Amino acid sequence: MRYPTFFEIVEITSTTSVGHSLWLKPNRAWPTQPVPGQFAMVWLPRPPKGYDLSVCSAIPMSIAGWDDGNVRITVKDLGLTSKALLACSPGDELGLIGPLGVGFSLDCKQPLLMGGGVGAPPLLYLAQMFAAKGIEPITLLGGASVSEIFHPHEFPGTVDIATDDGSAGHCGRVTELLEKYVPSRLYTCGPEPMLVSGLNWAVANSVPAELCLERYMACGVGLCGVCSLDEQLVCQDGPVFSSDDLINSAEFGRIAREAGGSVHVVQP
Repeated sequence: MRYPTFFEIVEITSTTSVGHSLWLKPNRAWPTQPVPGQFAMVWLPRPPKGYDLSVCSAIPMSIAGWDDGNVRITVKDLGLTSKALLACSPGDELGLIGPLGVGFSLDCKQPLLMGGGVGAPPLLYLAQMFAAKGIEPITLLGGASVSEIFHPHEFPGTVDIATDDGSAGHCGRVTELLEKYVPSRLYTCGPEPMLVSGLNWAVANSVPAELCLERYMACGVGLCGVCSLDEQLVCQDGPVFSSDDLINSAEFGRIAREAGGSVHVVQP
């Protein structure tokens, strides 16, 4: 069983109207550098002013960056706990359990990255890892509006943007940009309907793909089972899955589970 490492917030960056990034310095270093696509369970040891203890439950957060032991997470305003994280200031302390799960591979010469909304942060870390190897990635970023596009100016290589309202880049869905490119592998993270479209494009074009799933996780360490997908657990067997793993899934793109294990239909 892993125990939390305490991190101090040392810098807040990449501020948008819906969120920002936190750079965190550990009081003791993680034993291994996280792989892009891995995540941490993040919790508030004490609530910020104006919040009560209900915001102190741990939530999964993708690793958005790594710098000599310091960890970056990017938080979007999605609920009370994320609001509380966004209300924190440099000097405040967070607890992280990680790195957790299975991340992306890096054995690719012509990578195409596609992120939707808050699916962009783990792809930023991936793009930076490729750039460090001398490989220039192409990244597609999508969101409802320009305020939903995270880190657009930090990605190395080529960046192509799509917004639903046309406030930046292509007016339409980010998946509509896929036809412009011929990669050796697709890496993608974001809302499940976007991932389904990406998977279908990859299969139709014989492009191998790795997909980072956003599923509800209560524990992050394989105990609660809420993040189950067919016979696997997203927190343990993912969150990154290959296209071969998902193409025959009975649940991917169809059903998901929420708090308490209640099942809902994934909306297309």
